[in-house]
Amino acid sequence: MLSTKPNIISKTSKILVIDEGFSAEKEVALRSGRNVANSLVSAGYKNTDTLHLSSKEDLKKIIELKVINQIDLAVLMTHGRFGEDGCIQGFLELLEIPYTGSNVKASANCMNKLTTKALLKANNLDVFPNLNLEDLLNENDQKKTVPAEQNKNNKFPIILKATAEGSSVGVEKINSLTEFKKKLASEPNIKDELKATTHIKTFIEPYTQGIEVTTSILPYDEELYKQLNLNPEELKKNPNLLIDSDLISLPILKLTPKKEFYDYEAKYTAGLTEFELPAMLPEGLTGKIHRAALKAYRALECSGFARVDFIIEVKNDSETAAHDTKYNPYILELNTLPGMTDTSDLPAQAKSAGIDSQSLIQILINSI
Repeated sequence: MLSTKPNIISKTSKILVIDEGFSAEKEVALRSGRNVANSLVSAGYKNTDTLHLSSKEDLKKIIELKVINQIDLAVLMTHGRFGEDGCIQGFLELLEIPYTGSNVKASANCMNKLTTKALLKANNLDVFPNLNLEDLLNENDQKKTVPAEQNKNNKFPIILKATAEGSSVGVEKINSLTEFKKKLASEPNIKDELKATTHIKTFIEPYTQGIEVTTSILPYDEELYKQLNLNPEELKKNPNLLIDSDLISLPILKLTPKKEFYDYEAKYTAGLTEFELPAMLPEGLTGKIHRAALKAYRALECSGFARVDFIIEVKNDSETAAHDTKYNPYILELNTLPGMTDTSDLPAQAKSAGIDSQSLIQILINSI
């Protein structure tokens, strides 16, 4: 990023945790900010303060802190739009304030799911296709007398997604053409959004009832890890993670929502999702997912930590004598400022790898 990196992130550095933000994920951001600030103080960074970003006046406070030399580093926990899409990153770069996480370009690209998919596809990574509105509304394609699993033209169910929201905000499953038409009739703006060619707000993907997994990426610096009393040799022996040069892909987490799919409520409500960590996956699939996650992180030019979400499509090949089961992992999205709440994936994955919360946040602040 353009901003100046401090010579060292010392225990006396003036650290400002910025949370809340202007998106639909404000509550999650507040919880993340609180946990991160507590971890920093517990780790000995006593000059840690928190700013709840909720108005333009708060932006002025950041400028004032810069003017009086009271901020050496901004730790961003601003999930969602304006906080994770490059806006706050650009603001901090103009002020020459170092900040955690990805730069403006990577943040903007990862926040826009359509841009993310285009860049991943260009790098030969598997993503779901976007479905066309007119094709879905073409009733000639909906042969309802044939069971859905035998009818290749039956495009339902589908998933309706917001292009630039995180935490599964705006994600909705639609099961039939009739249900889809009702949705379009009740919310006419969605039809216009789906027809848009620029500034697209909503898009459609096919629904796959597969295995949902996620892995998180951290910077890997052997000397820093040793200073934090983490054992690099033990990490290298761990079969559930992958170290590749200067990056580490943490143990894969399998998520089984008790609801129909992994929506916002299932993601942030304790008890609504079952977790398996590390995920027990078919042979060869763990390594494949780690390698795809690392490749995606690099392709999107991310920095700091990030989370890569997948869904694994399960197909039974009934045409072969062996009836092979094929597992095809598709990348859903990259999250450049993953949650740090008590129920968030990244801290749990780090803990599974033997990285405690204080070490995790110190890895973060030393990765700018």
